[in-house]
Amino acid sequence: MSRLVLHYTDSTLLLLEYAQETVVAQRLPLESDKPFAKERMSSPIKKALESSRLQRVLWFSPHYTLFPRALFDPSQLQAYYELNQGQLPANHYLTQQVIASLDLVLIFSMPVWLYDFAKYDLHMSQVQHSVALQLTQLSAQHPKDKVVLLIEASHFVLIAVQDNKLLCCTANEYQQNTDILYFLLAHQQKLQLPQRLDLAIYDASQSFDFSAFAALIGQFKDFEQYNCTFYDTPTYQNQILCASSEDH
Repeated sequence: MSRLVLHYTDSTLLLLEYAQETVVAQRLPLESDKPFAKERMSSPIKKALESSRLQRVLWFSPHYTLFPRALFDPSQLQAYYELNQGQLPANHYLTQQVIASLDLVLIFSMPVWLYDFAKYDLHMSQVQHSVALQLTQLSAQHPKDKVVLLIEASHFVLIAVQDNKLLCCTANEYQQNTDILYFLLAHQQKLQLPQRLDLAIYDASQSFDFSAFAALIGQFKDFEQYNCTFYDTPTYQNQILCASSEDH
């Protein structure tokens, strides 16, 4: 039986059916504020579950923060979140996910309707954040110096590792490739990253123009010795979103 992964953003639902290292993807618009939105969302999920086993429910939004697990106090969850993200939005549920390999806790918010739907309709005890999967997969590679860009439709996540330590994992809005490039340049200088390192770019948007980005990055001396690897959307879905826990 194939595995089913549901990946939500604030505007889309991505259904991923995974079998024999092949992913079949179906992207649906989400209009949770309109009548019968739940019914329109539930129908394709029920159909997919006729031939697939639900593996995980995922959520992506830029509203998250990371906290050391050794210092984490569950009673202070909202305080940790609001320190970096501001006031919790109305009709949002605050939750956490442990990233054991990095000894971190990822704290994030999601719509209450998604929490309820996952728990009561899908009987999933946890909605995971896709950034946590990316961090877990990166940790398993044990990189010494590496930068990862996760490109979503309107935001990108920049993850930097130096000397085997996670330096940052920050989400930012962008409108064009140059926004990402200049942010990368600023962090390369701010974090004093080495001139020679691996840059992995994962396209979760299905529309990222890597050729144009590579041409831009080639114009900067700071990036001359970057080793760039591009992972298209199907590869990202296969290697990150649909990977089993053993794969990580």
